[in-house]
Amino acid sequence: MTLSSLRLSTKTKLRVIFSVGVITIILLISIQSAAASAPPVQIETSADVEEPMPGERVTINTEISNLENNNDKNVVVRYVYVRKGGSALDTYRQSEDVGAIAPGGSLTIPFSLKFDSSGQKHFYVEITVSQEGEDSIHTYKKPIYIDVTDSDLRGDVRLTSNSVSGSNTVTIEGDAANIGGTDVDSVLLSIPNTDLVSPRPPNGEYYVGGIETSEFGTFELTADIANGTDSVPVEITYITTSENRDDERVTKTQRIPVTDTSSGLQQAQQAQATATNGPPSGGGPPMLLIGGVALLVVISILGVVLWRRQ
Repeated sequence: MTLSSLRLSTKTKLRVIFSVGVITIILLISIQSAAASAPPVQIETSADVEEPMPGERVTINTEISNLENNNDKNVVVRYVYVRKGGSALDTYRQSEDVGAIAPGGSLTIPFSLKFDSSGQKHFYVEITVSQEGEDSIHTYKKPIYIDVTDSDLRGDVRLTSNSVSGSNTVTIEGDAANIGGTDVDSVLLSIPNTDLVSPRPPNGEYYVGGIETSEFGTFELTADIANGTDSVPVEITYITTSENRDDERVTKTQRIPVTDTSSGLQQAQQAQATATNGPPSGGGPPMLLIGGVALLVVISILGVVLWRRQ
C-alpha cells in the first residue's frame, strides 16, 4: 500500500466518523424535542352554584380532556390544584395521582369550596400531566371567576349565561339578571378602556334599561382585546329603587372569562393558558428514546463496517 493510498484511506475514515457524529447529534436533538412536546390537553370548569352566598359551599367541576388523535398517546394526570392569587402557597384544594386519560377521553374532578365574604373571587385550576411512558412534566392553568353575593334585599344586577366569540375582536352576549329583592332602573353596561381591553363599536356600551326583581334583559357588547387576555371587565351601572329606601346608584365591575371559539388545536391552546416543562419524574425510558438508541447502534455498526472495508 502506497503512502497516497494510506492518506486517502485515512480521509475516508474521518469522513465516516464525521458523518456518524453529525447524524447522532441531529437524532438526539430530535428525540429530545419530541419527548418534550406538550400533550394537547383541554381544561373546562363549571360550578354547581352560579352565585353562592358567603359561607355557602360551591362545587367546582374540573373536566380534563385528552385531544390527542394517536391511540398510543395516553395522558397521565399527576396533580390537580385549585389556587388563588399568584402564589403556589395559596392552595384551596389538591388531588394527586388522578389517573390516565385515553385519546379522545376525559375525566372530571370535583372540588368543594366556600367563601367567607362577598365579591368576585378570582382563582385558577392548575394541573401537571405527562405523556404515558415519558418523563417530561407539563403544567396547565385555567382561570375561574366566582361571584359571591350577600343577602342585601336591594336590587342586584349580575351578568349570567355569558358567551364570548371572536379572537382579537370579541363579542360578549348574555343576560343582565336582577337577583336582588327590589327593581332596578337605568341599567347600563360598558367596556372600560384598559391596557388589554378597549370598547369597540357598535356596542362598546349597551343600555338595558329597567329590570324587575327576578327578571333579566339580554345584552351584547363588543371589544378589542390584546393577545393573552383571559377575561374582559364589564362595568355595570344601575339605580336601585324601593318604596322604603332612597334610590341608590350602583357601579361595579364583573369580569367575563374569555375562551377561544376556534376549533382544533387553537381551542386547546386557549384552554391551557400556559404550558411549561417541569423536572423529570422518574419511570422507565420512553419508547421513542429506546428506538433512537437502537438506530444509533445500527449507524455505529455501519461506520465500523465502512472503516474495515477501507
